[in-house]
Amino acid sequence: MSTEIRIDDYSVSDDTDLRTLGFSISNKRITTPTRALNTNTFFKDTKIPSALASLNELYFMLNETTLKNINEQPAASAAKNKAANKSQVQSDFKPTLCLLQFKNQDFAPRYPTQDEIEILANTAYAFSDITPIPSIPKITRTLTSENLDAFLAYLEACYTAIMVRNKKPIIGYVPATVPLFTRKIINFYLDHGINAFYIDFDGTLISTHATALNALKVEIKKRGYEEKNFLHYVNVSFGKSINNQEVLSARDLLGFGHGLDSLGGVHMGPKRKPEFYEWLKAHKDIKQNTNRLLNRENYGYYKVVSLGDKIAGMIPKDAPVQQSDIISAPESRQTRAVKIVNLHQQCVESTVLRTMVRKRKIISRSLFMQ
Repeated sequence: MSTEIRIDDYSVSDDTDLRTLGFSISNKRITTPTRALNTNTFFKDTKIPSALASLNELYFMLNETTLKNINEQPAASAAKNKAANKSQVQSDFKPTLCLLQFKNQDFAPRYPTQDEIEILANTAYAFSDITPIPSIPKITRTLTSENLDAFLAYLEACYTAIMVRNKKPIIGYVPATVPLFTRKIINFYLDHGINAFYIDFDGTLISTHATALNALKVEIKKRGYEEKNFLHYVNVSFGKSINNQEVLSARDLLGFGHGLDSLGGVHMGPKRKPEFYEWLKAHKDIKQNTNRLLNRENYGYYKVVSLGDKIAGMIPKDAPVQQSDIISAPESRQTRAVKIVNLHQQCVESTVLRTMVRKRKIISRSLFMQ
């Protein structure tokens, strides 16, 4: 089977790179822009209207011990299968990307072994409709000209493991890196018949990678894939939410204006030593500063604790949670409810943008002019 996805519908805005495209996976239709569902924060009765989303995103962070367990221990294997099935049910059986991150337990980063690559490939394939190449951010944070070939060899090993028995498209892993490395990574995938990619921004702003994104799009155009590629993006920051600002711009949505097609979740693990996070907890109210509610009308993330009585007017009437889940619920439930509302509003906004592109309207949202 071809590893490519077959795009059969494509439109682009006149004044930005915002676009919409359509293709089918497993006899299910995907239309972009879209916000992928992340059901891990859902309550048991949470429902996102099926028409608002095209994709489901499942995520597991794995290390040498957890990989060994899911490969050898029945209970661990069954737990992962149960989690994947639950996510598919809660997403109304949307096409699924099972994103895997390998993070070895030692502080010094290393590549997964061949046996670990095979377990990763098996897990990603089993739980996905489009099989992702597993991410290794501990490695890609320090890519250089001297070690890039080793990273490409890792991609080759993953590709080979998946292709032993493959009947699905593959989506390539693209770390947020410099333009030269981005071009080489994209050409590796295109040479292997892969035209779907997920960009891992690793907790950074999209705007800090403008040159690499443009290099990616230029390379795709050179190879004749400008209207035949799919770009998913994850782990994107909307700013330093741990800081005390009352409102932060919704810069995670900026990717749509850059021609990215599908917004995924934030699945960041710690990047620094434990003592840094202890210092951070002592100097910042992390829970209050990061619990923010999206206002779709002005693309702002508002600190919930500061909204007071105004919060009732900011919760959409069609929100998939009760107002009481945010206004009067315990902190843990409120935090989950806010995440659900934000995801729902991102889904709604993606459908609005899709309609605007199809009607060839000028995209006046100031977000896309940044």
